[in-house]
Amino acid sequence: MLANHLIHTLYPDSITVAEDVSGMPALCSPISQGGVGFDYRLAMAIPDKWIQLLKEFKDEDWNMGNIVYTLTNRRYLEKCIAYAESHDQALVGDKTLAFWLMDAEMYTNMSVLTPFTPVIDRGIQLHKMIRLITHALGGEGYLNFMGKYE
Repeated sequence: MLANHLIHTLYPDSITVAEDVSGMPALCSPISQGGVGFDYRLAMAIPDKWIQLLKEFKDEDWNMGNIVYTLTNRRYLEKCIAYAESHDQALVGDKTLAFWLMDAEMYTNMSVLTPFTPVIDRGIQLHKMIRLITHALGGEGYLNFMGKYE
């Protein structure tokens, strides 16, 4: 609370983002209302949902209702930053979305000198759709993989 108060007092145009998976109530509520004062919360369940789907289900078996629920499940008036893949997935031994979708073919079939294979074509299209639906439904902001807010 104190850090958010100081940041917003000294730099009124600043934005603070909470990386919190606990779902702590009032994390993004104003300090004047008893909250912690963050402007946004990272929607950390979203990248976990995409990895779960890629690990456990074929894409034709994805439950769209469950995906939409996960993407839109947030508190009323609490602003969230959505993102499709987490730095944790690439750093702690898991794979990026692209590797889950295309795996070893990324090394041999991603050149403009070779024709698309069904795996590469499907992987690129699903990767685009995952990012699109995450951007559209996931929150009030979008964090790309490199960590830039858009």
